Amino acid sequence: MVAGDYACHMKIRSVTFHVLHVNSKTNWSFIRLEAASGRIGWGECSLNSWETLQREYAVTFAAELQQRTVGSIAEAAAACALHLHSPGGLIEHSVKSATEQALLDLLGQEAGLPVWRLFGHGGRSSVAVYANINRATQLRTPAGFANSAKAAVASGFAAIKLAPFDGVLPTNAESDAGGALIDAALDRVRAVREAVGFDIKLMVDCHWRLTPKTARRVLDESRESQLHWLECPISEQPAWHRDIRAIREYANARDVRLAGAEMQSEVEGFRLFIECGLYDTIMPDVKYCGGIGALLRIADFAAKNNVQTAPHNPTGPICNFASLHACIAGTGCDFLELQVGESALFTGAVHGASPTFADGYFNAPDAAGIGAAIATDVLTRHPHAPVTRGLHPSLG
Repeated sequence: MVAGDYACHMKIRSVTFHVLHVNSKTNWSFIRLEAASGRIGWGECSLNSWETLQREYAVTFAAELQQRTVGSIAEAAAACALHLHSPGGLIEHSVKSATEQALLDLLGQEAGLPVWRLFGHGGRSSVAVYANINRATQLRTPAGFANSAKAAVASGFAAIKLAPFDGVLPTNAESDAGGALIDAALDRVRAVREAVGFDIKLMVDCHWRLTPKTARRVLDESRESQLHWLECPISEQPAWHRDIRAIREYANARDVRLAGAEMQSEVEGFRLFIECGLYDTIMPDVKYCGGIGALLRIADFAAKNNVQTAPHNPTGPICNFASLHACIAGTGCDFLELQVGESALFTGAVHGASPTFADGYFNAPDAAGIGAAIATDVLTRHPHAPVTRGLHPSLG
């Protein structure tokens, strides 16, 4: 059998939606496919606090999928094709993206190949990983962030990301109160840099909480911290694209990269961000962008335009596996996020080995399919429960 040429005729017996409650802030949601052969495939579509609507759409989409035969990467992509102007928006995109992951999981199992091998030889044998310490940091003080960062470095990570702008919104960022919150965020950044030293890459995620003026202030006042990148400083709506480009130029002049675009889908959703030079690094999320195949298409397009792809990956274990397969399969994805320390369920809810991590890198997985499945008994013990909506509705 030649990797990349595998095809079969696979019928889907059932499509079900599942939610695993992690804590008061987090649910992870999944699509489970059962093929007529009895094999089970999993995909992740975590979208905090929107699970009820995802479940409803999954029921509708299941009726469509069960009428199809899916036997190749191309047929999986066609079955889960996204339409960027669909009224279903991110609800629909997340369910379809997870279903594409699950279909490739099944195809890999049928072929006896890891998913990345379905796309051919693969671009690399390992991928650099950075630690997102935000959810692990319950004590939101400079010392709390510093302790989380030190723990991540001790575990072998050579790059750290934090989201320190608690309470900052575009509507208050330029006020005295917002300025004090930004001061507190900058104190957290400085504490992390002091804790880990200057051999560790340090990234800061703003979650669209700043304005152009305050983004420049953050870049100026964090110069001594030597950031690797500033992520999602302001709204990504088209009216703000010119400002994003200007912030990128301002950041680059200070040896800082600008990163963002985690909520877009398919190549067309990323085209303006790439062709107009808005970001040095784009961050497609396999849960929202259309799945593994779409992430690879996006990364390939970005690479042709000299833009780095670093997949957004701050949620659950199936997203982590799917993102890793995309990074190994393609030449464009060379820096992978990993949320660390939020919950023991990240490994405890999964059947299958964790990706091999050494010296800041994940090695290419070798198990057939995605390489992981959610334990149904864990789902039973941690059923869906409401969570607080993580981002203020005004953001973005």
